Amino acid sequence: MISTMKLPLKSAAKIRITEPMSGIAEIRLRAGRPSVCVNILGDMRICSEPFSAAEIADCFAEICRYSIHSFQEEIAQGFVTLDGGHRVGICGTAVTNGGKIEMFKDISGLNIRIAHEIKGCADEVYSRFFSGGTRSVLIAGKPLCGKTTVLRDLARRLGEQHRVTLIDSRNELSASFHGTPTLDIGLNTDALCECSKTDGIMLALRTLSPEVIICDEIGNDGSAVEQALFCGVKIIASAHAASLDELYRRPQTRGIAPFFDCCALIGERGRLLDYREKG
Repeated sequence: MISTMKLPLKSAAKIRITEPMSGIAEIRLRAGRPSVCVNILGDMRICSEPFSAAEIADCFAEICRYSIHSFQEEIAQGFVTLDGGHRVGICGTAVTNGGKIEMFKDISGLNIRIAHEIKGCADEVYSRFFSGGTRSVLIAGKPLCGKTTVLRDLARRLGEQHRVTLIDSRNELSASFHGTPTLDIGLNTDALCECSKTDGIMLALRTLSPEVIICDEIGNDGSAVEQALFCGVKIIASAHAASLDELYRRPQTRGIAPFFDCCALIGERGRLLDYREKG
């Protein structure tokens, strides 16, 4: 059975792994179909009998602590974060108002992204880019390659010697519970949880005097990132891309990538595949 330390859901207790499978990254639940485990290499394995629509509804209610209205803002963004930093993506029927998603109903599937704390997974990235001090680095990689895990480990390493602020908009990086991080993010690292990256960066600049700001999955946050960089603060961020060429072509990142000291491409378990220095 999946350990309740990793997946604190009583309603998903029927999930079982009958053969060894290391590095589980996702557990995908779909109404009328068996659940599937996916590891960090993208390998998939059936791990339960089919879930009924009622069982999916029970899981969703438990994920929302049996108070769905309390999680309306998260649900409108398509996910809910569990204690421990595990993020649950939601499949169902979108309820919109003025073209904006307000809620999901008829929940038919749940995609549970398992958070991993792997100390040392950022060692190669750290030794390449940060052994001589702080720098601004944009870390790219495919989904499930471990970008979030690497960012967390960099926060831990850099936070031992520098003032670091973690912009944890989805509460995946710090896995904070009632505002207190439950994962090791570094001695001098502050976590701003469940605020947008743009708001978090501006708050950090005004109130926390960081030397380094770390955030996950930047997209339409270019203005705030640029302002931080021009203020002398280093930014470490991640973005989805299968190659550095793709990173420089994507509309969300091509405008700000050149402002970083370096752009790096990582593979599974934080392995450095490629990098490009500024200029």
